[in-house]
Amino acid sequence: MSLKKILLLASLLFSFLTYGQFKYGAKAGVLMNASGSITNAPEDLSSIENVKENTIGYFIGSFASVDLLLFYIRPELQFSYLNKNFDGLSLSQSRLEAPISLGYKFLPVLSAFGGPSFRYNFEPKIENVSISSIEDQTTLGLHLGVRLHLGPLNADVRFDRGLNPNEIDLLENNGIPTTGKIDTRVSVWSLGLSYNF
Repeated sequence: MSLKKILLLASLLFSFLTYGQFKYGAKAGVLMNASGSITNAPEDLSSIENVKENTIGYFIGSFASVDLLLFYIRPELQFSYLNKNFDGLSLSQSRLEAPISLGYKFLPVLSAFGGPSFRYNFEPKIENVSISSIEDQTTLGLHLGVRLHLGPLNADVRFDRGLNPNEIDLLENNGIPTTGKIDTRVSVWSLGLSYNF
């Protein structure tokens, strides 16, 4: 890329940021009601079917936002932790997430938003059962939500759905895979608070 094109791109980006209102801040909240499943489980785990509704977790992170008239763009970076409770098993997983939202303010204090979520998945842990490594450490999701704007404080409700399956194998004590698989893909509701500095 030539110097002229780089300078033109930089000037467009600068005018974009100065035209809009730039904000940044911190965010945190709770995660709940994630889904997932165990399929083809061996006989001693055959009663395990679906994740119960008492899945809990949390997230903490930061964001930047550029307001452009009625729209805004908001990239975020957050660490999240989920504990999924199956019948008799508890699977915990943490991830680094980068949601990017395009929002539309249909009222001065209320907006709707959505966009992709990029994730880096750390290895999950499950109590009393050996498991294989997850298939993909980087995955893609989609999120949708509504946000309440109260000055520097924002509150939002969002739904996040993993787009691609991400399975781990249940292992026997000697490390041989059984026929059981756990899909760690999430479908999760979150309640969050964020504060503009």
